Amino acid sequence: MTELVAEFASVVEGRGVGGDGSSGASAARVYKQLAKQRSDNATAGALFGAEGAQQRVEGKWWQSESDTWDLLARLYEQRQQRRDSTMDESMDANVDDDATLTDFVRAQELLERDGQLAEYVEVRRWLEDTAREFQPVETRKGYLFYTRRSIRNQDTADSNAMSDTNTQLVTDIDPDASSRQRRDIALEDHEYSTSLLRTLFEYVRRGRVSDAMSLCVESDEPWRAASIKGGLFWRDPRLEDEQSTESVGGNINRNLWKHACAALAHDTGNDSYERALYAALSGRVDEVLAVCVTWDDFVWAHVNAVIEMRMDQGLRGACVYEQAPATSFAHVQSRRTCAADMTQVFDIVESLDARVQSEARDPLRRLQRALATDTFAEYVAGFAQALSPDTDIRMVRVVAHASLCVRQSGAVLPEADVSAVLEAYVDRLALDHDELVAAYVAQMPKERQTPVYAQFVQMLNVSRDHRMRLLQRAERHGLDTHAVCRAATSAGVQTGEPSDEQLGRFELAEPSEPITDVEQRQVRALEWTTSSPHLYPHALAQVCTLSRQFLLNGRTNAATVLLNSLPADFVQPEWIAEGAPLFQEYMHVLSLCDALAYYATWAETVCRQPTSTLQSFEHKQRVIDASVHAEQLLRRVLDVDWLGAHVQDGSARTSELQKLRMLYVPEIVFRLHGVLYETRHAVPQNLARSLDLAQTVASDGLGIYRELARPSPVHPNGRLIAFMALMRKSAFELLRVQESSDSRVALV
Repeated sequence: MTELVAEFASVVEGRGVGGDGSSGASAARVYKQLAKQRSDNATAGALFGAEGAQQRVEGKWWQSESDTWDLLARLYEQRQQRRDSTMDESMDANVDDDATLTDFVRAQELLERDGQLAEYVEVRRWLEDTAREFQPVETRKGYLFYTRRSIRNQDTADSNAMSDTNTQLVTDIDPDASSRQRRDIALEDHEYSTSLLRTLFEYVRRGRVSDAMSLCVESDEPWRAASIKGGLFWRDPRLEDEQSTESVGGNINRNLWKHACAALAHDTGNDSYERALYAALSGRVDEVLAVCVTWDDFVWAHVNAVIEMRMDQGLRGACVYEQAPATSFAHVQSRRTCAADMTQVFDIVESLDARVQSEARDPLRRLQRALATDTFAEYVAGFAQALSPDTDIRMVRVVAHASLCVRQSGAVLPEADVSAVLEAYVDRLALDHDELVAAYVAQMPKERQTPVYAQFVQMLNVSRDHRMRLLQRAERHGLDTHAVCRAATSAGVQTGEPSDEQLGRFELAEPSEPITDVEQRQVRALEWTTSSPHLYPHALAQVCTLSRQFLLNGRTNAATVLLNSLPADFVQPEWIAEGAPLFQEYMHVLSLCDALAYYATWAETVCRQPTSTLQSFEHKQRVIDASVHAEQLLRRVLDVDWLGAHVQDGSARTSELQKLRMLYVPEIVFRLHGVLYETRHAVPQNLARSLDLAQTVASDGLGIYRELARPSPVHPNGRLIAFMALMRKSAFELLRVQESSDSRVALV
């Protein structure tokens, strides 16, 4: 199945073997070949038992699909040619009343003028070409061989023993002897005649009229071959083409011949297949239906009758000869009324017995009906509406590609419905064949291409290199990759401001804590907009948006992973020169994450206890260095009006920035105090500096005191009182140290 999906996609991309992509019909023919190959493989490899039965069922499906592609190619090539022709479609379907035209020419002109009739003929030809195989009767020389021998034996001296058994046999050997004498022919001849008539009908059913006539001649029944040949249209090349070397042929009294065939079909004394044979030749349905077996048999019988009726109607008018009267055949009129059009044909067939109705409900049969009745647009609309996760993927594939073929042939289809079918197929492709999705998305309307492909790519959990290859394929198929990347990132980020209840449970994550799968997908969503420097401005906005979400939930570890995932050249020189608000926000978030991450490193350094004097000296130096760096990073957050408290534009972004200041500015203050206070022994001047934090907090320019005083869901009374307690702690410790120092001085 994987290989088949790729082969179908190669045709869509216009590079399939045998399909140049120039027309929907050429693509359909390639699909026909692909399905036929699988049908042959399944049938050839069929085993016995349940496995073999399953293979035969699979082979039957592929054969039916191949037939469907064949029908599509035939009809839409014809329809496209008719649309492209310059013929006036408003011309009357009847041929000109030119008495010099032969029936053959008039029939050709009728098919050229009546496009619908030409389609009916093509459907009949398709039904004939795709009919199931059958075993024809063997050729037997000698007409009524056993009957002839029985008659000859009756004249011999030893015929007395058989006289009783042969008294009911005909005494003459001619085609009318049985009906004239009301006697039988020999049993062996009767059995062969029955098989012969069935074979002749099956040949006609498959459009192999010449084979039927040849069989009659080879079986020494040339008169029956002549009766079949009467259906050929009369032609005289001298009236058609002055330079033609063809001889005169066909039946100049074809109408009379059809009535004679109808009389044979009407005669209940004839064999059922003989009646069906001549009924088919004359365009009757009653006797043909009696021997029909499958859905396509019934459809063929009705389509054949419609064609003969339409041909008779179209050929009425002036003629070069006077036709023989057929009034004596009025009693052989068919009991059934001929269908008016192709739609009525299928309606009649679908109203037959349960077995035929079951065949008609087959998904591919329904599609074939839509193609034959030129209602494919309505079919696609219904199929799209009925789509569900349980829809057979094979039918989704068939309808999707059929829609592309029909549309490429020039037919108008509902874009929304075609897109729905293609999207359903894309959803299935995304599971195992993501590299093929772009080819199908490119077939959708422009307004659907970006959202569909963006939704597809943002759900993929594949490597960055694989994602870039998918973008390259999208670009090769003409998709707007920049728009796709922007949409994919926006969809993947999916931010949402936490509620006050969630903020009430706010807790900072440890820097070493792994991020969740959801956070990882959100971080990786930025890979799309960081795939090209042209998208960096959009990526910057999304980075800030996602960072705010992470920080509001205390997920500083996720924000750090996000920032570390960005390309080395992410920061653009013009951002630095312009000092845009988003770039300032990005730098502030970066400084916060750096400060908190290094604070954890500082805390680990302080807590590590030395085990020797040498290690104690080294440890003290490491603590001093770590404290200096930690203080620099923490003050960098406080000294830059972190996230701009002065911004008051009422936007959602402003609300989030205010909440972040409310949550993190006090946290940085408290952690900075901890760094200074806890290192007072290693760096004695840090104790006084911890007390000096009060001046930084009280500065009107930075407004830090307002964030400490602001009530929050985490701290309903604010954190100013807690900060004053820290200042009191530092002051008391500073007094104690000074008193201890004064005491030591006094002792000295």
